[in-house]
Amino acid sequence: MLAANNVSADDIAYAERILLPPGELFDEERIRFIKDMGTLDLQAVPGSGKTTALLAKLLILDRRLPFSDGSGVLVISHTNAAIDEIRDRIGAHCTNLFRHPNFVGTIQSFVDEFLAVPFYANKYGRVPTRIDDDIYEQKFSDPPFGISGFIYQENKNARRFLIANKNKKIRWTYVDGKPSLSDGYSGQIIEFKKPRARTNPEKYEDWTDTEKNRVRQWVNEFKLAILKSGCLCYDDAYFLARLALSKNPRLKLLLQKRFSRVFVDEMQDMEEHQHALLEDIFYDGGESTSAYQRIGDKNQSIFDGRRESNNVFWRDREKVLELNGSYRLSPILARVVSAFAVSPIRIEGRKRDPGGSDISIKPRFIVYTDSTKSLAIPCFASLIRDHLDDGLIPESPRNRYKAVAWATQPDNNKVRLPDYFPSYARTEQQKRIDHPDMASYFSSQIHEKYSFAPIEAAINNALLRILRLEEAQDTSGTNFTKRTMHEFIRNVHPTYWDEYRSKIHRWCLGIARGSTGAVLAEMREHLPTFLSKFDRQIKKCRDFLSSPGSGSQGSTETAVAVTANIMACRGFNIEVATVHRVKGETHTATLYMETFYEKGGGGNYESERLAGQFKGQPVGCTPHAFVRQSAKMVYVGFSRPTHLLCFAVHENRFAKLRDDIDQGTWDMVYL
Repeated sequence: MLAANNVSADDIAYAERILLPPGELFDEERIRFIKDMGTLDLQAVPGSGKTTALLAKLLILDRRLPFSDGSGVLVISHTNAAIDEIRDRIGAHCTNLFRHPNFVGTIQSFVDEFLAVPFYANKYGRVPTRIDDDIYEQKFSDPPFGISGFIYQENKNARRFLIANKNKKIRWTYVDGKPSLSDGYSGQIIEFKKPRARTNPEKYEDWTDTEKNRVRQWVNEFKLAILKSGCLCYDDAYFLARLALSKNPRLKLLLQKRFSRVFVDEMQDMEEHQHALLEDIFYDGGESTSAYQRIGDKNQSIFDGRRESNNVFWRDREKVLELNGSYRLSPILARVVSAFAVSPIRIEGRKRDPGGSDISIKPRFIVYTDSTKSLAIPCFASLIRDHLDDGLIPESPRNRYKAVAWATQPDNNKVRLPDYFPSYARTEQQKRIDHPDMASYFSSQIHEKYSFAPIEAAINNALLRILRLEEAQDTSGTNFTKRTMHEFIRNVHPTYWDEYRSKIHRWCLGIARGSTGAVLAEMREHLPTFLSKFDRQIKKCRDFLSSPGSGSQGSTETAVAVTANIMACRGFNIEVATVHRVKGETHTATLYMETFYEKGGGGNYESERLAGQFKGQPVGCTPHAFVRQSAKMVYVGFSRPTHLLCFAVHENRFAKLRDDIDQGTWDMVYL
């Protein structure tokens, strides 16, 4: 095991030269984490630079790879974007980390590569053709009219059940040593009740136990047929992973031997079954031979489901380190955010202005009436403009301004996001990988000009779709991913690799500048060359390239330039989004607009459930479930801005808070 004293001052200085601006150094709390290679938890406040500290650790480990016992390093995060950031920031400096026996990838890619796909291949003699929720749901939503071995009425009953329960996610879950059908992976076991008829519901008579069992068998056979065809949903992969570990317990020991050091970033974003799988393999009740480090912030766990967010399955290790210094939050915002932490942690605001002084912009309550709620965002824009004009917010093309809210579904007499911004479009917020035509891949990218990353991702996804349509596969017989596509080009066609990268950069630049039509035309012109590297031609992808959505250059430009969730105001844009969408982002200014979410927990809105926290009081030890959820949501939303934070609240709810609000911390604006 690599002990702490094996990390030298030279190692730290090496990482600082690569990762930090000239003249900056890691502080003591980050150095303590970087040096510690044992099993631990790291709790890091928003803007603490935890990913940078992890990258420093990986850079140092790379200099020691491969380890003398032949083991490697496993790095897992929740999203491809996080993995891409790791590769982009340190890939050029690491000669070993991204090679065998190491693995850097998402939790899904780890489960697929080391558990689900090998188990599937061993059982069926080939690898799955696709692991993808969208494609799986397309197949599952079109059940056959009959399955061999079932009589007419049994087929009819099963189809009726599926049609009536189309909103259920019917999954396999491994329970008590056998597969069971559940509503969502690890969800409630499904009781196959006869759907009620719309006419004469009072004459309802449920199926017999035998009939229910036959419907269960039918659904199981239908799912098995999809599985055998090579199409898996993401949950199927976790189900197969559990089967693999159950049928071959030595797998756990082999994985521990393969990966002696395991780092899981953004641990709070893992779902309970993902957390449990990693715990089972790499903590192993404390008996694991792997050093296992979990990194994240419990207070930001807003992606773990409505019920699960109140089931605190991430419990502290014996050793817990903290990164308390936030380089995003000013001291005044750090004090505000701290009160909303469900898992108490000290936040030290370190954000300074260019002159080295504390940023002292006070957060604002924007208090609206029934008739003025739609003025909250324009008021926010006016505050930004005032601070820009006064020099309190520096003018920069990198500034980002966002207005966020929790609940989005319109409902009478309940304030939701569209009440503040009537043109809000929920579909604008949804990330899609597959689109009906090539032009559609870029329809939501133009407003993200501050980064090439989403544009490059769209280009790569479009090219991968074309390869799938033309049935090009990698050497293992599976569809290409971004990583395997790039590895194939780099290894098999090295002379083309530089041209390819140059094209990608040129196309990103063109789309960022608004020349999407010209880029699409150039991409289509280059596609024969691109496909020739994979021994393919333009055949099955022809409709995808020339569909009506692709249109002319002019129409494409128009379609791409419009996005529903942007308000242009006072000389800049404000993006309107959900709190979930902006998690992990840094904004110059953020407006949090409270919304109705359920009844209970002391109220229906954040200002009601969290009245004590707005007054600076910490969250209690055993908060109501809705208080816990609301606090996490506000913690995430309030911890985005570097300069200005605003909170939109109705005058009636604010009246109950006003007298106890610390006016040395907050200012109020009335609409």
